[in-house]
Amino acid sequence: MTESGAPTPVEVVRPVGLARRLLGMLLVTHPIPSLMYVAAVAVFSVLAAVSSGRALPPATLARVLVGVACAQIAIGTLNDYMDRDLDAQSNRFKPLVVGLITPRMALGQVISATIIMLLLMAPLGWVALGLGMLIEGLGLAYDLGLKRTPFSGLLYALYFPLIPLLAWAVFGSYQPFLLWVLPFGAALGLAMNIANSLPDLEADTAAGVRGLPHLLGLRNGLAVVWITPPAIYLAMLALDLFGVVPAQPIGLALAGVAATLPVGIAALLYFRRPVARTLRITFYIQALGVVAMASAWFAAVAL
Repeated sequence: MTESGAPTPVEVVRPVGLARRLLGMLLVTHPIPSLMYVAAVAVFSVLAAVSSGRALPPATLARVLVGVACAQIAIGTLNDYMDRDLDAQSNRFKPLVVGLITPRMALGQVISATIIMLLLMAPLGWVALGLGMLIEGLGLAYDLGLKRTPFSGLLYALYFPLIPLLAWAVFGSYQPFLLWVLPFGAALGLAMNIANSLPDLEADTAAGVRGLPHLLGLRNGLAVVWITPPAIYLAMLALDLFGVVPAQPIGLALAGVAATLPVGIAALLYFRRPVARTLRITFYIQALGVVAMASAWFAAVAL
């Protein structure tokens, strides 16, 4: 009751319907980046099989893709679960913040996705299972606190090379150029970690996050993100020029376009409108460019 005797207004909490629950369970997985990882594995798997003269069984491919998707679901969901208090302070639209799903539901999704990933990967052999566990384990370690430390970039650097290596482990055979996947993937993974963090840089820094992107700052972070893909491409050119990793000219040229065009578009968009929303959009543009560059280079050196 109020002092005037009128009834005190009661906030009505509306129940969340099934459709909105399902939407929340989808959004909490960070669906666009997750789909990009799955698409990359699909492309790399085809290239691995063709370059090695092996068959590409649809059932096995589906098993690998669903397994990778489950790993991404667990990683994305745990990320939002761990960041729910920070997201609430920043007024971000996130499923856990607005109540589309509950924290218990999020944890249940992490556990379920992890179990399914293990069940799918186990029949593919110890190497595939180990790589699948590493892919998810590095992502979960990032979520559980290492994203707030300078080691955040290291986790991405370790994570990125595992994506093509998983494809070749299941569908291909060893080829000498795979050794270069490690340094190239590490550098690109580091750049993508920075690009992914830049849109939330100010809010995260204010909350005490001290990951590598936050220590670099916006200007240095953008420099690393924009310079890395062209630098990796120059290294690819050098390997071909000196005969270390010969590449077909067409594939190498396409890799060059993929290494430079997305960076140019991203820089142009940001200079026209230097806001966080632009950085979110350019992250996806540059991530697609990285996948396209890697695919073109693999095709150029493996086929």
